[in-house]
Amino acid sequence: MKKSPSHFILLIGLVSLHSSISQGQTFTLITEGIIATDTTNTNGASFVDYDGDGDLDIFLSNANGPMGFNTLYRNEGKDVFTKVDAGEVTHMQTATFGHSWGDYDNDGKADLFVVNAFTNIGSLLYHNVGNGRFHRNENYDVTKSAARGFASAWRDLDNDGLLDLLIIHPAGGFVGLPSTSNLLFKNNGDPQGTFSPVITTPITRVTAPFTNATWSDYDQDGDADLFIGSGPANGTLAPDYLYKNMLKETGKLSFQQLVSEVFARDSLDGQTWNWVDYDNDGDLDAYVTNWGGAQGGLANNLYRNEGDTIIRVKDGPLAMDVGISLANVWEDFDNDGDLDVFVGNGGNQANRYYENLGNGNFESVTKGHFVEVKKNSWGVCAGDYNNDGRVDLFVSNKTGYLAGGDLNHLYRNDTDNGNNWVTIRCIGTKSNKDGIGTKVKLTAKISGKNVTQYREVGSNATFLGSNDLRVHFGLGKTKQIDSIEIIWPSGQTDSYKNIKPNQFLDCIEGKALSPRVP
Repeated sequence: MKKSPSHFILLIGLVSLHSSISQGQTFTLITEGIIATDTTNTNGASFVDYDGDGDLDIFLSNANGPMGFNTLYRNEGKDVFTKVDAGEVTHMQTATFGHSWGDYDNDGKADLFVVNAFTNIGSLLYHNVGNGRFHRNENYDVTKSAARGFASAWRDLDNDGLLDLLIIHPAGGFVGLPSTSNLLFKNNGDPQGTFSPVITTPITRVTAPFTNATWSDYDQDGDADLFIGSGPANGTLAPDYLYKNMLKETGKLSFQQLVSEVFARDSLDGQTWNWVDYDNDGDLDAYVTNWGGAQGGLANNLYRNEGDTIIRVKDGPLAMDVGISLANVWEDFDNDGDLDVFVGNGGNQANRYYENLGNGNFESVTKGHFVEVKKNSWGVCAGDYNNDGRVDLFVSNKTGYLAGGDLNHLYRNDTDNGNNWVTIRCIGTKSNKDGIGTKVKLTAKISGKNVTQYREVGSNATFLGSNDLRVHFGLGKTKQIDSIEIIWPSGQTDSYKNIKPNQFLDCIEGKALSPRVP
């Protein structure tokens, strides 16, 4: 699909250091404004349109200490962000590790859950009431458990149209004592915004050094499965905790731990799981990052789905490069019709970018600021913040728990290769409003071949944060999309044909696609 690997070029301001390369991938480091000069001690980062104005804002969950206030930046356009006073959301000084955004009450506004450690307050749910304001939901946990945790993730587990909540708790005092199991909450859907604990699952029965969690329907049977990284972070390795949702098999919400599959047997120092169709063959492949800090770094694990079996890929830079890795985000950054991946590394190691060559192989790109600077990058997120049809990157940099902050890096994607694209926002009616869990399949002729690409809304996980919920497809030079098929968690399927590229589309469940001007 690609004839040659791309190269990332650092631009300072608007001046390219390698302007002679006209077909390369070009990222611009934003060097002015609060987003470039503010210092934080960040664990997790998200692109989110919290104010519903059509562009992506940035939220950071920060560690305790002098920089222990969470931060929210509003996108004002033209690469300008302002730091927002969001009341308690940005005023409370806590050790917040992960966070997640999800419209739990289906009112069209993104709500926020922050996962706190070392505090009797516990983790907190904030209801977005509009006009940039948030109210703490005092009722979300009917057990008043003051849950401490490391990460969280929203998903509609039983396909009833309501987002449910998972809190990941790492045992051993990492977020304070006493150690507990993970916590799973079922959304009651009442006006009070209450959630009921789900305790009769293997997810909530065990304690372990859990880290990050990803929901994804890996077997495409219509319910959300769970993949929890559980890196021991002490020099030992162990299998991660992976669970198949048995809703479709049994008719009720229950989970079965995966233990026999090759990806469930491998011992690792697991952090972030992603299930993506990197080879455009219709099934989902897997990639999981390994921290391996006690060993000086480890290779990450790549698994290819061959239809009747899933095998571990052990060759190529994506599967062989050694690093202290945390986040991995998958997007078609060069809009050529296949997914590339950016890996965030800790331990003052350089981050890594791998270009998908379209033949099952990846090329490691090693030139450019965003793969040369050596920091401790925990929070990484991807999204098209300036709505130009090219997916951008935000990389946050963490210092010690009680240390001062560091600068973060916003990279604008300025690639000028003439490739086309389309971006789709899924809006549920019977399904949850965010469309989380919706599957989108797009078919178009790219480079002379009929290609079907696959995305799952909200399943492209990152470490302790979230990416843009809109699904983005690169299209190469094609001038027409043959078909788009959207499969909702409710079971509703919507199909559309002969769509023009280079536009933003809203898909409301059960209705026609509508162009949207951001």
